[in-house]
Amino acid sequence: MRENDVLQALAGLRVDGVEPLAAGYVQDVAIEWHGDVAYVGVHVDDLWQGAPPSEAVLTAMRERVLALPQVGAARIIPRSAERARQAQEIARRRRDRAAAPKLPQGATFFAVQSGKGGVGKSTLAVNLAAALARRAVRTAILDCDVYGFSVPALLEVGARPHVVDGRLVPPRAHGVEVMSMAFFVPDGRPVVWRGPMLGKALRQMTEETAWSAPQVMVLDLPPGTGDVALDVHAFFPRARVLVVTTPDPASARVAVRAGEMARSVGHELVGVVENLTHAVCPGCGGRLELWGRGGGDLVASALDTRVVARVPWHPPGLAPAGMARAVYDALAAELASRLPSGDEPGADTDARHGPDADDRSDAHTHPHAHVGTRDGGDGARGGAHPLEAQDERRSEGAEG
Repeated sequence: MRENDVLQALAGLRVDGVEPLAAGYVQDVAIEWHGDVAYVGVHVDDLWQGAPPSEAVLTAMRERVLALPQVGAARIIPRSAERARQAQEIARRRRDRAAAPKLPQGATFFAVQSGKGGVGKSTLAVNLAAALARRAVRTAILDCDVYGFSVPALLEVGARPHVVDGRLVPPRAHGVEVMSMAFFVPDGRPVVWRGPMLGKALRQMTEETAWSAPQVMVLDLPPGTGDVALDVHAFFPRARVLVVTTPDPASARVAVRAGEMARSVGHELVGVVENLTHAVCPGCGGRLELWGRGGGDLVASALDTRVVARVPWHPPGLAPAGMARAVYDALAAELASRLPSGDEPGADTDARHGPDADDRSDAHTHPHAHVGTRDGGDGARGGAHPLEAQDERRSEGAEG
């Protein structure tokens, strides 16, 4: 459910001879998700034709909103036009102050997103990155799953970033440059940072890393549709999104919301990847549909896109040679065909970018490398989140 659904529910409502939406009395809509339940707030003008809106019209509007599927609570909140203008101006100024992130020039961003954890999103991201590298595409992967980072482990990265001229040089594994929060958090320690610190760390990992002019950057996004996931989406305005689901219908429902969120911030949906489509019986070689059936098609239909890959089960990490690896290679081939002219695989590529290139940081690992500002400050210290001023209307609860 989106803002337009609420506005459509209010369209045509007429009480005491007044249509609130047509008359321009509705200011904005805010939706907050708590699991599968939406809490909706609608701001309206506090004066209608010189008088406060009647209780009858407020009640009628609330009942219209409550009749929508998934809405658990609704409030109609009168607010003065002056306060509405002030709120909009404050949000605009904060957005203006947040400098646009400095992203690697010329890179195409493919973001891997899921509605919830546990569907193999990170496994897909690392295998896609490795498959692109096998096609001689200069590839980097950024582990944006700041609470559940797993990319270095899945890629078996054997080194940490080292610092050269105040910039982080990322390690390389299987031909892929890798950057992750995992490099800067002691083993076993939880990440308990709040939004501003996480946003600052993401900006530093992006801007203060000496990337080797990647043609493609794969983004392993946080799962769900909460504030952290939405802020990460907004950080990469040009991303093309792959939505990951399993065949299970329950997984498919939350994957649809993830796809809708990606579109709401202007991202392009490349398509749906159905992971864990089946397993192969080790005894008879038969197909075992252990995780259900049809989830990928449900998501693709709901989002008006298509299933671009169906990945069978394989052991965690990089897929060995076989059916799953062939699926990743085919997906990489399709995505490589979408690269801008002049970025075709192999263009301007030297040996050190290939899948067999050595990890460049093995001999230069800095034992105390950390994410820090150029003046030596620690990334965990204060500082305003450059994206914390996103409009209040897009606040949503985090998925698991």
